[in-house]
Amino acid sequence: MILRRLQAFHADLRGNVGMVFGLLLVPLVALGGAGADIARYETIRVELQDGLDRGVLAAASLTQSRDAKAVLQDYLKNLSYANEVTLGFERQNTLNQRIVKASASYTIDTAFIKLVGINKLTVNAVSTAQEAKQNIEMSLMLDMSGSMISNNRIGNLKKAAKSFIDQMLTDDTKSYTTISIVPYAGHVNVGAAMFDKLGGKRDHSNSSCFELGETTAAYGADPITFKGAAQLPHFTHWNFGRTDMRPWWCPMESTSITYLSNDATALKAKIDALEMHDGTGTQNAMQWGYTLLNPASKSVFAAALATGKMDSKFADRPAAFNDADTMKVIVLMTDGEITEQVRPKDYSRSVTLKPDNKEISNRSTNAARLSSVCTAAKAKGVTIFTIGFEVSGDATTQMTNCASSKAHYYPTSGSNITDAFKSISISIKKLRLTQ
Repeated sequence: MILRRLQAFHADLRGNVGMVFGLLLVPLVALGGAGADIARYETIRVELQDGLDRGVLAAASLTQSRDAKAVLQDYLKNLSYANEVTLGFERQNTLNQRIVKASASYTIDTAFIKLVGINKLTVNAVSTAQEAKQNIEMSLMLDMSGSMISNNRIGNLKKAAKSFIDQMLTDDTKSYTTISIVPYAGHVNVGAAMFDKLGGKRDHSNSSCFELGETTAAYGADPITFKGAAQLPHFTHWNFGRTDMRPWWCPMESTSITYLSNDATALKAKIDALEMHDGTGTQNAMQWGYTLLNPASKSVFAAALATGKMDSKFADRPAAFNDADTMKVIVLMTDGEITEQVRPKDYSRSVTLKPDNKEISNRSTNAARLSSVCTAAKAKGVTIFTIGFEVSGDATTQMTNCASSKAHYYPTSGSNITDAFKSISISIKKLRLTQ
């Protein structure tokens, strides 16, 4: 009797699932909760790295007089666990350079994976920043096409660009920094005095744009000769009849190039005066931005000096591309895809009549021209930052490919464009994260 009951009990499998589940309960809970522990670890890692990155940038500033550790602690103090962070740092100073290397670590208690013997996780962050006083030559290209009227893009851009000027031209940096502003729509106005001094073939006095690529050397050429080059006719295309912006393809004098300046007040006044026009000739803006950094473009700088468009104290600029003491930067901003280039079928057609234009180069050709200039500039060591202001599709591709790297492209919208410019200003000031 007892033997039969023991045999029946041995053969009964009805409790196996419960037994197995009981045995696996602890590892299952640990595995399921591991995601929460890891998520908390990653959140703290990002916070710690961000605070350390910003701290070493501040500590590496040549104008920073405070102790490096105190600066680092200030940038971490908002963390709820700041007092438990272990900091290590090293600072190296030379006459024109400061390097700060720092590490931070923080140990967190686990909530779930401690069930399998992992009681703590250590979060580590390492960062290095360097500031060196170097000459900065910059071309700032600003899109003034008609679409900038949408969503108050023009207002947001002007506010952001003026803030950028203040960030770049401080009491400490303006002695070695020059900025050229290249506003553009369908084309780029070099200014009436510059057009004439460069020997352009003038057909009218309404504006002063050279026909790049059509009657001059190819885009990215080194250098471009302007003597005898044709002038863009005075005409409109999409903006015909608009009264809320200038309708012309070549911008008016108010929206012409500003050459090599470190006068923040004058540059901001220039930005305030910029007006929206017709078309989006990004390749033309890029060509002029590159030209204003190119020491081979001697005729342009001679003309700028002769016409008073450039201060004589910058007569030794631009420096050679391989000058170790000079950083050359292009900041290219647009709110849309490159457009085709059109011209009037009859150059004598009255601007009061509805436009009758022909296409002289399509969007694909103009995008290739932009690419040629971007490639030429990068090959010469120019750092290119690009800003896509509420763009998508081909415009995103064009700006990403033109930038020095994907990290040098800034997609943005609305008032956030100010943050994009601010981030670029930090990079340009040679406060470079190397880890």
